[in-house]
Amino acid sequence: MLKVSRQEGESMVIGDPHCPLGKVHVSKIHNRRVKLTFEFAKEIPVHRNEVAERIVRERRSK
Repeated sequence: MLKVSRQEGESMVIGDPHCPLGKVHVSKIHNRRVKLTFEFAKEIPVHRNEVAERIVRERRSK
């Protein structure tokens, strides 16, 4: 697991910087809440963890 610190307005590139899979941007930090913006190609699915876990459970039950 990678743990990083970013300030509001900063970003991280996911994958090869020459041809990245996507980008994660810290849009806003207010109190203890952080808003993130994800920029990925439409072909790359991005899910909240609880949604991803539900998808995995549903596929296993088939």
